[in-house]
Amino acid sequence: MAIESPKYQTIYKDKKFEIREYEEYILAEVEIDGEFGSALQKGFRVLADYIFGGNTSRVRIDMTVPVTEQAVSSEKIAMTAPVTSSPIEEGKKYRIAFTMPSKYTLENLPEPTNKMISFRNVSKHKVAALRFSGNLNSKLAARKAKELETWLNENKYPKKSGLVFAQYNPPWIPGIFRRNEVLTEI
Repeated sequence: MAIESPKYQTIYKDKKFEIREYEEYILAEVEIDGEFGSALQKGFRVLADYIFGGNTSRVRIDMTVPVTEQAVSSEKIAMTAPVTSSPIEEGKKYRIAFTMPSKYTLENLPEPTNKMISFRNVSKHKVAALRFSGNLNSKLAARKAKELETWLNENKYPKKSGLVFAQYNPPWIPGIFRRNEVLTEI
């Protein structure tokens, strides 16, 4: 059985970097205070409870990938994408998100019982992406963030949003086989 993820087309590839155009999708998200790893774990549990029936309809919602994590700052730009200076500062607030299956709209998603969860429609957009393996932690995230930002600067792609870290595998998959990405809207 295939697990659904947001649809996109690769429009440019440069070794391990890609420029992608994503179709519209909906995110269920929660903001969590803490450090990079613990915020992801806490946020994942809240969102997993929602899709496993923690909603007013008690409906199970299919799991999708990736699970994303993004540092939140108080400064916002168009489409509520946060502007961040450093994606991996300890003791920050992070936005953890699941993509909702494409059969749902904002109008027909089950209402969460946990009021921390909100939904957001993400319109069609372009991102720069760097795929990598490993067990994602703050040190690996910082290295890959720097790598993507260096490539963006060298290729004169301005960022429109903060960095988003995406994980596609369950935690029991060995690091060498894991698919992670760092993405930013351009």
